[in-house]
Amino acid sequence: MRKPKPHSPAEAAEPTEAEIQKVAYRLWVEGGCLEGVEIDNWHAAREVIRHHHGAAHAPGKHRPAVTVRSS
Repeated sequence: MRKPKPHSPAEAAEPTEAEIQKVAYRLWVEGGCLEGVEIDNWHAAREVIRHHHGAAHAPGKHRPAVTVRSS
């Protein structure tokens, strides 16, 4: 059976757990190291990375200024 093609470049570039963890940690530090925001940071990190990957893989589109830094 053939695997269906992804609908968008962002779906094709699903972030890894390690990528999400690095960005979530950076968001946590930049947010003042608050407790109880782990899930929010995790979801936000996943969306930042998806947006970054989608912009990087979308041909002919302007790449937004999203910085995904390593720790």
